[in-house]
Amino acid sequence: MVDKLKKIAHFLNRRRVPIVISIVLTGAVIVVAAFWNKGSASGEYITGKIERGTIEVTVSATGTVQAVTTVQVGSQVSGTVAWLGADFNSRVTKGQIVAKLDPAIFQTQVQNQEANLLNANAAVQATMTELNNQKANMLAAKANQEVTRVQRDDAIALVKRYEELINVLSGRDLEAARAQASAAAARYEQATAQIGQAQAAMEIAQARLQQSKAAVEQAKAQLNLSKVNLEHTIIASPIDGVVVSRNVDVGQTVAASLQAPTLFTIANDLTSMQVLASIDEADVGQIRTSQKANFTVDAHQGQTFSGEISQIRLNAQTLQNVVTYTAVIAVANPEQKLLPGMTANITIPVAQRDNVLMVPNAALRFKPNLSEKEQQELRDKMEARRQQREQERGQQQGQQQPGQQGQRGGRDQSDSGGQRRQGQMIWVLTGDKKIEPRFVRTGLTNGRSTEIMGGDVQEGDVIVTGQNEPNGASAPQTTGSPFGQRPGGFGPGRR
Repeated sequence: MVDKLKKIAHFLNRRRVPIVISIVLTGAVIVVAAFWNKGSASGEYITGKIERGTIEVTVSATGTVQAVTTVQVGSQVSGTVAWLGADFNSRVTKGQIVAKLDPAIFQTQVQNQEANLLNANAAVQATMTELNNQKANMLAAKANQEVTRVQRDDAIALVKRYEELINVLSGRDLEAARAQASAAAARYEQATAQIGQAQAAMEIAQARLQQSKAAVEQAKAQLNLSKVNLEHTIIASPIDGVVVSRNVDVGQTVAASLQAPTLFTIANDLTSMQVLASIDEADVGQIRTSQKANFTVDAHQGQTFSGEISQIRLNAQTLQNVVTYTAVIAVANPEQKLLPGMTANITIPVAQRDNVLMVPNAALRFKPNLSEKEQQELRDKMEARRQQREQERGQQQGQQQPGQQGQRGGRDQSDSGGQRRQGQMIWVLTGDKKIEPRFVRTGLTNGRSTEIMGGDVQEGDVIVTGQNEPNGASAPQTTGSPFGQRPGGFGPGRR
């Protein structure tokens, strides 16, 4: 517009229009340009609309895709890998041999323990022979004791007989009989002592026999251990599944001195997976088991996978002063698109409101840059509206119950008109292209839009979300009310 007026003035000057006319036209151009610039200086507003829709609040997290059951197959014995029967991505069944270690050392140990067992069995046979010997000695000692007993009894009887015939026999015969009786008694005592010695020797032989039998059992145990170690050189899969990783090659030595080395990692069933999601401690209170969860992986752009939270683990993880909890999300993977180790970008819906009034969050943050005149006009308009509401309340006080007074339009109001109402303030663009504040009571927000639970607005209202400067730049948002009041409040100016 201004450029057109300038061109007209230039054209008239070129045609040598009389000076008075030129002056008048030039003045008109200046006035129109000033008016146009003044109208442009008020700036243009960036607007949106209050609409109905669905607000969904979600919790975002990252996690790792894993198989539900993953088994690390290791070796219980040390040795050199002699043979491998599985590789990456190999499908294996339970009991299938996947690796073998060199069995030479373990076979030698088995043979050595077999020899030790034979030696122990031979020792048992020797001790049994010795025990039988001692039993025979015991019988001989008892028989000898019986013989000496009879001899002793005969000698004693002979002495008694000689004592009866003392008048017939000489004293020398009696003394000889007594000496024989004493010798027979001594031989009997000796035979009795020999029985005790034979008994002790037999008991020693029995103890040796028990010791030999124990040595046999020990040799058997060592032999069984050697056989088990030999069997452990053959490594079989404990489950049906797919080999996810192989950590050894043929010829590599594995040492199982402190812990079992991992040879293979086998995933049980890749058609059922789980995602271990790291949930921030600020969000874990909104997460519940059986909640649905959606996630994406970089390998399949544009595809969203769904699952269900099956567990929230109580074990907290702290990394750089950030506390997270692990949520386990069960996922069906019939097409096996999800592979172990993939990074998942997870979204968990935690709240939803359907068919509600929504306002962009930018409208709640917007504070206009108004001139003093515009501010005063708004104050006067709002003061008039406040007085009208007070009159309406005064007329309805007799009809309302005490618990209903001060509540109109879904807003909390004070009985005193001089106190500010509670809520948040947004700016609405009216039909005459002017803005005015409106109070709203907000609810659920998803970071982009916020639910309006009540207020002086309705669906379709044009609300202001920003303001452009005359030069085309966006005006910075202010943090306070243009009327010098605290943020979120609006009312008559201070008197």
